[in-house]
Amino acid sequence: MLIGAVWWLIPRVNSDIQDQLMDKRVIFLPAARQIKRALAVGGLCLMLGACATTGQGEGEEGRAETGQGQSEAMLHIATAERLVDVGEYESALEEYLAAANKSSDPEIARMVTRLAGQLENWPAAITAAERWIELDEDADSAHHVRIIARVNLAQTEQAVDAITSWLDREASADSPRWWRRAAMLLAATRDDETARAVFEQLVEQRGEAAPAGEVAHAESILLWRQGDRARSLERALQAANTSGQVDHLIWAAQLAADSDDLERALSLYRQAREDSADDVSLALSEAEVLRQLDRDEESIELLRSLPADSETLYTLGIYLVQLDREAEAEAVWQRMRELPEPNRRDGHVFLVAQLAELVGRDEAALEFYELVDDPARLQEAKLRRAVILGRLGRISDGRSLLAELREDDEEGLALDTWLIEAEMLRSNGRPAEAVSLLAKPLADNPGSTDLLYARALSAASAGNVDLAEQDLRRIIQMEGGNAMALNALGYTLTDQTDRHQEAYRLIQRALELDPDDPATLDSMGWVLYRLGRGEEAVDYLRRALEGDENPEIMAHLIEVLDHIGRNEEAGELAARAISDYPEDEYLRETLERLGRLP
Repeated sequence: MLIGAVWWLIPRVNSDIQDQLMDKRVIFLPAARQIKRALAVGGLCLMLGACATTGQGEGEEGRAETGQGQSEAMLHIATAERLVDVGEYESALEEYLAAANKSSDPEIARMVTRLAGQLENWPAAITAAERWIELDEDADSAHHVRIIARVNLAQTEQAVDAITSWLDREASADSPRWWRRAAMLLAATRDDETARAVFEQLVEQRGEAAPAGEVAHAESILLWRQGDRARSLERALQAANTSGQVDHLIWAAQLAADSDDLERALSLYRQAREDSADDVSLALSEAEVLRQLDRDEESIELLRSLPADSETLYTLGIYLVQLDREAEAEAVWQRMRELPEPNRRDGHVFLVAQLAELVGRDEAALEFYELVDDPARLQEAKLRRAVILGRLGRISDGRSLLAELREDDEEGLALDTWLIEAEMLRSNGRPAEAVSLLAKPLADNPGSTDLLYARALSAASAGNVDLAEQDLRRIIQMEGGNAMALNALGYTLTDQTDRHQEAYRLIQRALELDPDDPATLDSMGWVLYRLGRGEEAVDYLRRALEGDENPEIMAHLIEVLDHIGRNEEAGELAARAISDYPEDEYLRETLERLGRLP
């Protein structure tokens, strides 16, 4: 089975743990080709010129001195710009450093510090950062760069001095904030070993003052960001057991859940809730762990016990949809749309629209998406409207909305709009038009695997096997482990050619990469059937159907059962399939061909 475009999947309420943590900041971009764009060096001269020509409340002698310094700085910057133009970045950096030393403007020092970091010239970064601090002692970013550069140069003692002096400016070591800021900053460095050595010295010097469990908690954060998840969880559990603080318990629970230790995560969340019984977010986290443990009724019961607001009802509705309890999910949606104003949370209208989609109320979803006025959700709401319009067969309206989004493209959604429009055409029986449509974005993005896959699907639907194979093989060439492309090519060759042995090998590779994928299991069953191995095919098709009750998989299994003489089973499945999916064209065509359409 081909895996179609997935543009109507709804984002999950419960974020992955990475979304709940501050991402490890990429402070420097080491690609030299980005330097000129990032610096906007021409703007330095303009800025310096403005500084040189405007007095800033100084005396005549001060202004003359400042003007002379700015003029000298401009000369250094002009030289640096010429060096940048010919790719002599290190020499340019020397000129920029000289400019920063001549200029009294901290903005110049800031931009030079950034350039030094981009070049990973850590000694220069320290020099520039210290000049920046000299001009603006409160510039936290300057302190950050100096500390990071010291760590990256393995200057442990200097890094310890720099980080303690910075941390002591706003807090003391008896504050959780002191330790957590230290961990977050050290985690942004490149030298994990030195970062840990610095942290150990901080503990040696100030650890006795730290609140209970705080050192272990901060170290857990550092280890997590360095990728040592096992030790991070170990230290998080130590912090939670030592202090019993809610934030320590929550962090340990998150790490345990991320490590698939769900029973421990559940215990930790429940322990945290003992001290924060009214914290709805904690209850939602507990409900999610229960769901992952397949303790669905407990999860639903917990959600029903919470105060009814936008988030709790939406989460309850999502879980009920996943359990195929559609009538209950729709009742929750009705409650959600009628919530009184005080119970509505940010993004309420958008969530109502999403849940409407999931319970099959497309017209209502369309109305609610049109009501979204939150700038952060507006573009996504328009995308959803376009998807629904396509699903409702209102192709022209949907395409107009997508064209409007492409014209604005405030959030870089152009690629998504092309993909949605192509799928809209393909799924409405116009695959050749979808192929033509994708020519333009592919010309602009020839290496986009998403665009190549979308065109391959459309080409296969249009019967253009050569183009489908060309695009899928290109994806496989770029990404040898792309199971979806391997499966798609294998299925296309199975379904539309007699190259069944070749198709079998491709699907086998895809199945090795993703052994439980229902679409690939279906493809394996289908190619085995075409190879005359019907009994083996049934096993794969049943496994596929267990993972995804899809009418196309049902149609394949019915046909194979019919072919190998298991008529009673074929008849029972056919009756259930046509009852559940009476409008599915592929299913109806298969049953009609087999003489099993009622």
